[in-house]
Amino acid sequence: MGVAHTNAPATRRGGRFVMTPTTTSVSTTTSALDSSVLEGRRRRGGGGARKKSKSRRRDFFFTTTNQKASSGTTLRNAIGKGGEDVSVSKTTEKIARAIAARREDRREEGENALGAGGETSLDGLKRIDDVWTEIRNGGTAGTAREFVKTTTTTVGDDGYEGTTSTRQFDVVVCGGTLGILLAATLLQQKTHAHTRNTKKLNVAVIERGKLKGREQEWNVTRKELSVLCALNVLTAKDLDEVICGEFNPIKCGFYDSTGKKQKEENEIVTENVLNCGVSPTKLIEKCRANFELNGGTVLEETCLNGVTINDECARLDIGSETIETRLVVDAMGFRSPITLQARNGEKPDGVCVVVGTCAEGFDEAKNDSADLIYTCTDIEDERQYFWEAFPAELDKIRDNGKKSNVRTTYMFSYLDAKPERPSIARILDDYWNLMPKYQNLKSLEDVEFKRMLFGYFPTYRNSPLKAKFDRVLQVGDASGMQSPLSFGGLACMLRHLPRISLALTEALEDDIVDKNALGAINAYQPALSAAWLFQRCMSVQIGSSSSPLSSSKTFINDLMRINFGVMQNLGDDVLKPFLQDVIRFKPLTRTLLSMTRNNITFVPSILLRSGIEPILDWFRHFVALGVYDALEPLVDPGMAWAKRTSLLSARSAFLLRRYLEAIEYGAGNDSVDKEIRRRAGKNRPR
Repeated sequence: MGVAHTNAPATRRGGRFVMTPTTTSVSTTTSALDSSVLEGRRRRGGGGARKKSKSRRRDFFFTTTNQKASSGTTLRNAIGKGGEDVSVSKTTEKIARAIAARREDRREEGENALGAGGETSLDGLKRIDDVWTEIRNGGTAGTAREFVKTTTTTVGDDGYEGTTSTRQFDVVVCGGTLGILLAATLLQQKTHAHTRNTKKLNVAVIERGKLKGREQEWNVTRKELSVLCALNVLTAKDLDEVICGEFNPIKCGFYDSTGKKQKEENEIVTENVLNCGVSPTKLIEKCRANFELNGGTVLEETCLNGVTINDECARLDIGSETIETRLVVDAMGFRSPITLQARNGEKPDGVCVVVGTCAEGFDEAKNDSADLIYTCTDIEDERQYFWEAFPAELDKIRDNGKKSNVRTTYMFSYLDAKPERPSIARILDDYWNLMPKYQNLKSLEDVEFKRMLFGYFPTYRNSPLKAKFDRVLQVGDASGMQSPLSFGGLACMLRHLPRISLALTEALEDDIVDKNALGAINAYQPALSAAWLFQRCMSVQIGSSSSPLSSSKTFINDLMRINFGVMQNLGDDVLKPFLQDVIRFKPLTRTLLSMTRNNITFVPSILLRSGIEPILDWFRHFVALGVYDALEPLVDPGMAWAKRTSLLSARSAFLLRRYLEAIEYGAGNDSVDKEIRRRAGKNRPR
């Protein structure tokens, strides 16, 4: 099994254990994460401010950080069913005040410290914890009003009083932070040989705030980001400009409480996984420029209030007017009101809570590598903490020969949404207590914090989410296409961008926009579903600490150490797919066989920990993964035939191509190289 969000681990699609928080600060509507800085699929770091002296820095922190963070300001008066009073510690208060002071300094200097969704205040922490508490307690946080309505009335009767319909589009993308990537790609579709229609689409993007990125970096590989060049959204020069810096090696390591091996002996070292820091500000700026240059419309600082579907179009209420579109693309993240309505208040099957910081003052000589997934403790309080960290702001020092002393650090844990789970503020306290140990610091005072990060990422076994309404399709985090391990927004979007843009273009060519046809775009993917067992193995169930069958505090670290050791011995063709968020049948099979053969005594522990039912459920997805892998060679010739044949109706050809795509992506056998060849009209090499 494999284990990155990241904006995740990363199994944005399903295979690795590295978290790559992707958050979703939902753009056009209210978001549970609108105060989190964890957006996008890959980690980010970055963002700078005027450096203060250490003497001033010490005014904000405890002189001793080994003690447990003491309680401070209460965020809520209500106490959840689990019995925990949601409050922040004095440590959190002090660090938040220090960060706020830095932001004020930057405002005085005329600089914008954070972009949309980049607030890291105590109020932001309160809002997220309020929603998290309601979700755990089965409250109303997971439900939404009837945001999308379906009617059979004529186009002129929109149902909105005092509004008029003045503009019409082919596609409206709701949520601009990652939606702008798809929107820009849609306007490039006419340049590709696989589209019949040479008429350019009329596309708009709706964004609740300003359509711009934040300074905190995202992390992907150069190859992943280069798909935007293949799609004519970025040039090679643009690519170099949006990449702030590259670093290697990339490390994985798991805590050994026996102390039999040195830390370095437990490390897995590789290269070129999440090793590029990407500027969200520059990336979104360049994608927006490309989009508008090709005739796209940006409606920023525009709130989407509701959608009404009729036989001829979808009508979007944006307050001052109602606009019409043939197709609505929901890129508003997992807290999208459209997604909440479609899931009908369903409680998430799994949650990853992520906290972290971006800080400066690290040892420059050692800040040239990244941790993809690390542990420094065993299971405690029915949760296992994982870590990852990346160098940041490399672009600010690359011309003077120095090394960056800025680093972004994340701590995350896989949980369920039961009432007994702790608040995010409580988990943040654990971060303050453990971060010096993980980063080899004497205390928190050794570094100066630039921002504080917090968020939660729910996932559902019922994913990807099938279209529930005609003319409406969820993409990105809103669709649940990201892995339950990685929660990775940016990398997941980049991976599926060619497929989704092609599918939407073909749907509009022949006006195939009913929910059944659109549902084929978000088809079943066994590679994604198979990741659920891995997520369960990496989480700790409530009450397991008192169970003699599953109470081992070292189980997860032992499992990870064995798993990664096996994959490393099998070579990069097995290890790399897992680290790059891809579950494939042959590498997975080799890993499982090797683990069973070499560590047969550990297999019963896995069975006891996971349970028979989840194992059986996983096995059917594993079998499907093998079937999809066997059928994958038929994809390229099948798609070409379906496009040119006259034996099929337009609808049948459309559906056939979507099912063939589902086989390729569901088997984890897609790639940027393959997409480049396909769009260039070249056949697969024999």
